[in-house]
Formats: sequence, structure tokens, C-alpha cells
Amino acid sequence: MLYDRPYMQQNGSTRSRNLVLGIIIFNVVIYAVQLTGGERFFRFFALTTSELGGPYIWSFITYSFLHSTQSVFHLVGNMIGVFFLGRALLPELGEKRFVSLYLISTLVGGILWYIVSFATPSHAVYGASGAVFGLITCFGLMYAESDIYFMMVIRMKAKVLLYISLGIAAFGLIFFELLNGHGTAHSAHLGGMIGGYLFYKLIYLRNPEPGKAEDFKMPDWFKPKPKRATTKTFPYKINISPPGNLKKEVDRILDKINSQGFGALTDSEKKILDEAGDLLKKR
Repeated sequence: MLYDRPYMQQNGSTRSRNLVLGIIIFNVVIYAVQLTGGERFFRFFALTTSELGGPYIWSFITYSFLHSTQSVFHLVGNMIGVFFLGRALLPELGEKRFVSLYLISTLVGGILWYIVSFATPSHAVYGASGAVFGLITCFGLMYAESDIYFMMVIRMKAKVLLYISLGIAAFGLIFFELLNGHGTAHSAHLGGMIGGYLFYKLIYLRNPEPGKAEDFKMPDWFKPKPKRATTKTFPYKINISPPGNLKKEVDRILDKINSQGFGALTDSEKKILDEAGDLLKKR
């Protein structure tokens, strides 16, 4: 199973946890700066159209680190997705490829939104949702047949989560963003999924080490703690005695040592003595 492999033990788990927490902390810090930086800070780093003076080349990446100051749940929801998906993907992808997946999903999400923005009244996009949708896509492709618990309640296959996310992004793009001019950037979500798919096909499948992600086992921190089994003690001991023929052979060898000395023993006779000694230690 995936979580039984050597690189999933304490060292790898610690590195994975540190990188995921680092991304989350960075987003929280930027959010705090955003609260005090005002409109000028927002326009400089958000992905905007020409009406707001954009886009800047860096804003196709930096927009994902900004979030709505009107509701903290925009930040919290995205960071929950980064936490759970990151903890599942990082041990398999490694740090460099995970960061590549995150940035590629962000970039493609920003590009698709900018293209769609010419047909919609939207003037800015911000938030890590595109990156999260990219993580969902890669996770769904890598662990397609594995069972997961969505929101720790609903059991489904990983590929089902992928299909649901794709349906929501595509439906929202067509019926809300394009037809009704809804403010939610569904195009960035769909672009993030395209970025996750491109990463999986062009980068991950070319070198799927350290594993092929065929098996996915829910990590211990995502499962309810099992009840401890009570250990039973028995008021008797098991007597392990050597077989009768072995005892006879040992007696013969001991007689040979008495008459000819230990140096006269053959390799097989020495091996028999060693085996007999091991059995006696277990008694």
C-alpha cells in the first residue's frame, strides 16, 4: 500500500507536512497583507483586465495567493482543499513535482480566465481555486479506483470526485459565467483542471516514480482511531522441544567431539549443533 512504503514514513511525512503548511501559511500572510494593502496592492498582484490596468505577467501566478476580503471562507475553503489534497499527493509526487502541479494549474487557470474575460463583464480574478481544481484532477487520475470519504462522510471513488468537479466547472462556465456574467471564475476552475490533466499526462506519467499510485490507502490522520484490542495472557508456556531424530543426531555429534575433538566435525554437523542451540534458546 502507498502509505506503507519507506518514503511515506516519518521523514517523508514531515517534509510533506511542512511544505503543505508552508503554502497555507504563505496564503494566510498574503491575506493579512491584502487587508492592509488596499486597492493598489490588489490590482498589482491580482489577474485583471485592461480596465483595471492589467494584466501583469506575474499576475497569472500571483492571483492565486489573493482572496476575497469580504469573506474569510474564500481563503479557508481553498486552504482546506490544499491541506487534504497536498497531504495525499506530496508523498507520491515529491516536493518539486507537487509545486510544479500547483503552479501549472494556477497558470493555465489564469490563462483560460483571461481568454474568457473578453466575453464576460468580469474584470479580475483571484484565489487558489484553480490550483485546488488542478490538485483534484491529478488526484482523481492517479487514484481513480480508490475509495475516499468526501467531507469525511460521503464515500465515493476518487474518479467520481473528479467527474463531479469537472461537471461543476463546465456547467458554471457555460450557464453562469458566459450566459449570465456571474462573478465566480468557473473558467479558472476549468483551466486549473486542464493544467492538472496536462501535468499528469506530460510530466507524471513520463516518470511515475517513486510509485505508480496504483493503491491509495487513507492516511491515519484521515481515519477514525480504531479501538485498542485487549491483549490476553495465558497461564501456561509452550514447550518447544527438538524432534527425536535431531536429539539422536546431536548425541552422536557430542560423542564424536569427545572421541575425536571439535575439529573433526564436518560443516553439516556444526550446522546441526547451531540449529539445536537455537531451539534450546526458544524453550
